[in-house]
Amino acid sequence: MAILTPLSLADARRIGALYGLEIADVRGLLAGSVNSNFALTLADGRGQVFLRVYEEQQLAAASREARMLEHLAAGGVATPQPLRRRDRAPGSEGAAFIAEHAGKPVALFPWVAGDSLCQARVTPDATRRVGSALARVHLVGASFEGASASRFDLDGLDQRLRGLRAPAGGAPALPAEVAAAVDELTGRLERIRAATPRTSGPETLIHGDLFRDNVLWQDGEISALLDFESASRGSAAFDLAVTMLAWCFGDDLDPALAAALAAGYTSVRPLAAEERGRLFHESLVAALRFSITRITDFELRPKGSGVYKDFRRFLARQRTLERLGPEGLLALLGV
Repeated sequence: MAILTPLSLADARRIGALYGLEIADVRGLLAGSVNSNFALTLADGRGQVFLRVYEEQQLAAASREARMLEHLAAGGVATPQPLRRRDRAPGSEGAAFIAEHAGKPVALFPWVAGDSLCQARVTPDATRRVGSALARVHLVGASFEGASASRFDLDGLDQRLRGLRAPAGGAPALPAEVAAAVDELTGRLERIRAATPRTSGPETLIHGDLFRDNVLWQDGEISALLDFESASRGSAAFDLAVTMLAWCFGDDLDPALAAALAAGYTSVRPLAAEERGRLFHESLVAALRFSITRITDFELRPKGSGVYKDFRRFLARQRTLERLGPEGLLALLGV
């Protein structure tokens, strides 16, 4: 990810002062796929803090996310709690956390040490820990008020596909492989919509994007869950499915990784009967969601413009799920 919004040392010092921090240095971080991120070095030798410029969210959404993160951290979820501004009165809720730079919301967080895992380093012990951490998000997040609906529901995905099939005037035609994928995804969306279970089950706060690069590890334990940008009210089964697709696939679905993920999750939060019944459906929706958004957000960007994520990997996941079927998936997960 390129730094879309530059941040000078003078700007960093101005923002830091709002939080009672004296900043000695600023360094851009080429990480993430949406926002501009920076490491700020503190002048008193106490290390660093993390600064995020929200490139797409408006002030209200960024403030809501800050309140959500405070709620989760206070409930024991391993996520950095946003720093509070010193010039805002207690009780000002999300506004107490958010500053502004170049007309965009900014938040500061404690620096959390840790590394993300490549797929080759993912073990059943790791996925078990991830499953437990995700269940904690759902338990604590259930009492958070104010989470928005997901922008990636079936209607939202259908709208993205329509935009791909009928691009705006002047947009180049889709490459042949992408056009074929869009046709395939359109058919899958129609089949998924037609087979949607009648019972929806309970909703909670979901992360929506718990991929390997959104989890930091230190000494074999999770040090932080990151990037709640896609968090929303939604189905816990969907969130578990996203996490399974993100962590348990190499060339194919790894049964040991998937079973450990589910075991870790259910040891903290057992799945309701409705959630078990929706798990296959939600897995198909999750694979569809990332197939489509990887086309719209990555495949059609100019090459060399930053992080690239391949939609083909999620088309392969969809085919694996269809091969397993509902009973095969539940048996593999052991739920």
